[in-house]
Amino acid sequence: MSVVYGKRSWPACRSLVRPLTVMGCERRVFILAATFGAATFNVLNSLPAGLLLFIPGYAIGWLGTRHDPHMLQITRAASSDKPRYDPAKRPAAEAEIEIVSNTSTT
Repeated sequence: MSVVYGKRSWPACRSLVRPLTVMGCERRVFILAATFGAATFNVLNSLPAGLLLFIPGYAIGWLGTRHDPHMLQITRAASSDKPRYDPAKRPAAEAEIEIVSNTSTT
């Protein structure tokens, strides 16, 4: 029996690792921006208002995808986890609140 040391690697297509994009923007962000733009267009009956929401949403998604394509997946996964215990934080029961009244009774 032979022992293998070092890294093991398998050939993989690059398209399996990259996120799906629409015009360079991650597809979920693109659909979100398009939905908000279309909803604004339908509510206000104004194409410039719809474009005013779609274009910045698309630009933010495009820049975010260009900067780090997996950032949205990591953020979405992190939001579903429970917050970790921090021993430096005090529980709410230990906090002391002092209420001072300025009304004088005479």
